[in-house]
Amino acid sequence: MSGPQVQLQGLKAEWDLCKSHDDKKHSLIMSLFDHIEQQSKKLSDAEAELHDKKDVIKMTRDKVKGVEEQIQALQLEKARLVFASVVIDGDCMPFEDELVKQGMNGGKNTASLLKQAVEEELRSSPTSTPHQVQVIVRVYANVKGLAKTYKEKEILAESTSLDEFIRGFNMGDAMCDFVDAGNGKECSDEKVKATFRRDLADVHCERVFFGGTADNGYARLLGPFAQHETDRRRILLLEGPPFAQELADIKDRFRTVAFDKVFRSQKLGNVKRRVSSHPTPPDTPSADYAMVVARAPPAVTPNFAAAATTQQQRLPVAGVPVTSGVLRNKMGHRVDAPLSYSQQDFARLSARKLCNWFHLRGSCPYLEKYGNCQHEHGRRLPEEQWPALRANARRTPCSFGLSCNVADCLYGHRCPHGDNCARGAQCKFPPDMHDVDVKIV
Repeated sequence: MSGPQVQLQGLKAEWDLCKSHDDKKHSLIMSLFDHIEQQSKKLSDAEAELHDKKDVIKMTRDKVKGVEEQIQALQLEKARLVFASVVIDGDCMPFEDELVKQGMNGGKNTASLLKQAVEEELRSSPTSTPHQVQVIVRVYANVKGLAKTYKEKEILAESTSLDEFIRGFNMGDAMCDFVDAGNGKECSDEKVKATFRRDLADVHCERVFFGGTADNGYARLLGPFAQHETDRRRILLLEGPPFAQELADIKDRFRTVAFDKVFRSQKLGNVKRRVSSHPTPPDTPSADYAMVVARAPPAVTPNFAAAATTQQQRLPVAGVPVTSGVLRNKMGHRVDAPLSYSQQDFARLSARKLCNWFHLRGSCPYLEKYGNCQHEHGRRLPEEQWPALRANARRTPCSFGLSCNVADCLYGHRCPHGDNCARGAQCKFPPDMHDVDVKIV
């Protein structure tokens, strides 16, 4: 190969090499442009997304602010319309006899006393309630039947009308209504249940005070609510006549409150006609009962009522077994074990509002379940003062009555005054818990 050809081949090879380098540079530059374009697109997308997010955040903030303002307005509106409902079955939760006897003035006084008691209870409530709570009272009753009972029990004279009391109750306060539910057996019950359910479902209703605990029929009404903490905290059971047995089984799951100046302590149906205003003097205590008392420690005053030898004939309590630790008489009726205690301790403890459960049993179900108890705890009483406190606790009648099987029951199963009780129909203890045979078998 001649010299020029070799030189030409060399030039071609160099040209191919230069062309290859140019191609590589071109490819690299094009790749860079593609990469820059892709990144620019991503940047634009990110900027657009960020802008959208800022818009969403601003919209969300505006929305949250609007919702918060709505909530605040609703809360203010709710607080303005908040109320406490008082629902009473007037057939089984009668008002104090003296108030009923006063006719129209008695009705007005009853409405006033009831609202004052409810408002005071709301102010002392362990859970917060708005300062301005409207109290709405509804009493349902078979007025015709109730008036007849009052006259049969000689609480009202034949010439006196229950209508005057009802008229005074309705006139005494615009938010207090005494409603004639009709003559049907269940008329009052159905209206009470409907009002109770309606008010408990109302978000404006802070509390429902329920007065009908002497009727077993309301156990089915209250039972489901006893299982729900939120509903249970809003329900208060009014004390009056002894709790019906089925309600007594669940009453500790609710808060209870007593308005002693307003309601009777026993049903109208348990009232006996009084043939004499003079109480029968007590006879000598039975030998067996006296022997039990004699075993008590000395230097204290035994506190037991004498047993009457002329007792009314009563049937034995059917199906009541003699439970260990429960004293009974020959009729199977519960007999409270005698207590010996210092009268000074009794007087001193009676003046205090002590929690019987805590000091006598060592634990308080109200404190454990609801985190609050309306009675005094503090340091537990010394053991020597327990009998005096137990005697004080026995001034409240047991809702199970003479058939009670609770071995360590804190409540009384016989009126502390026995046959010598001068309170008559006003006594918290029903008639059959007065002349109890205290001879233990």
